[in-house]
Amino acid sequence: MQIFNWLSDKEAIINQIWTITLIATVVLYILCNLLPDRIVGMFLPLHNVFKPQTNIDLDYQSIGYVLLHTTWATRITHSTIIIEAVLWFVIFESWHWTIPFAALTMIVIQSVLIGDKKFGIAFIVIGLLTYFGAVFTIQLWEITNAVLIAKVLLMLGGLMRMLSHSAELVPPLLINKTDQFEKLDLNKITFRLLLSSPIGYIGEFGSSLPNRILPIQVNYINQTLFGITPEKNLSWNEISESAKKVLLGGYSKLNSLNKYYESVNGGK
Repeated sequence: MQIFNWLSDKEAIINQIWTITLIATVVLYILCNLLPDRIVGMFLPLHNVFKPQTNIDLDYQSIGYVLLHTTWATRITHSTIIIEAVLWFVIFESWHWTIPFAALTMIVIQSVLIGDKKFGIAFIVIGLLTYFGAVFTIQLWEITNAVLIAKVLLMLGGLMRMLSHSAELVPPLLINKTDQFEKLDLNKITFRLLLSSPIGYIGEFGSSLPNRILPIQVNYINQTLFGITPEKNLSWNEISESAKKVLLGGYSKLNSLNKYYESVNGGK
């Protein structure tokens, strides 16, 4: 196909950008887990979603997701996450045949630690489907073409999600010192806000990994599309109401987010 030929001509530059983005993602994950919240949290809102202990708190993850994605732009650009999970499995398969199984094992472990059986079953099933989707994609396009397409789409997905966030209210601390969300004001643009864009791209790129936003969307689909009531976690209505309170009243309206705000603003 013509698209494969065109991408093949650009393969060197694509691979260079991919390598830089991948390394930056690994570095970001490490920094989010090792540096004090008061440093990373000033540039990446709700950076603790990249921490393992928070990654298994589905309620916190879901509230944070709803809180930061209120417009049609962010909803559309984040709707491709399940497709990008397939693309990640294409990448994993190209690295080594054991990597996809390690990723699936992590999905099972995450499901168990979250502790909601109904959600866990759905998440594991979706994980398996994304893996089989990757196998089909590789058979359809061949490994070289499939990997090249996957790299391009994953990077574009991260870029589009980062850009779409410009339509959202600015999260606390990027342009103020309070726990309040604000409309973007050109007169209030700060260095932190400018730096948050490239960091946000890396964060959004990493958010397409199967363990990050995908479980939140599985939680949403489970409850809203299939009407499955969670056994342990909050209902989606409760999640939405909690996010709305925080959006209007600030982080102080929810205990878990207030603790996060204090850890960033107070330097704990």
